[in-house]
Amino acid sequence: MPVPINTPASTFFCCPMVSGLGFSMHGGLLTAPVDLFADPFWNAVRDDVARKAVEMRKQGFFGPAMLDMSELEYGGIVARLDRLDKEFVVAEALARTGAMIERRV
Repeated sequence: MPVPINTPASTFFCCPMVSGLGFSMHGGLLTAPVDLFADPFWNAVRDDVARKAVEMRKQGFFGPAMLDMSELEYGGIVARLDRLDKEFVVAEALARTGAMIERRV
């Protein structure tokens, strides 16, 4: 949710919030900051995000974001991650041994 600078997280199920400052350069110096999300235009966006958050909250706590890795077996994600682990190598270890990385297409 785009929010003005120093907006407190005031709800018990806070949405991810983002604030932003904008600067310009004039004569080699930065101007004073401008709060990018303080404009009233963003009020409608905030209202929409809040409505969506309330609807998500009504669905209760569930899903992959709420489960421990040991409980994710039912969806096959742990097996998929195990397979992916074999695809990655640590670049530092390769550099020390002088090994080349084989590129697969």
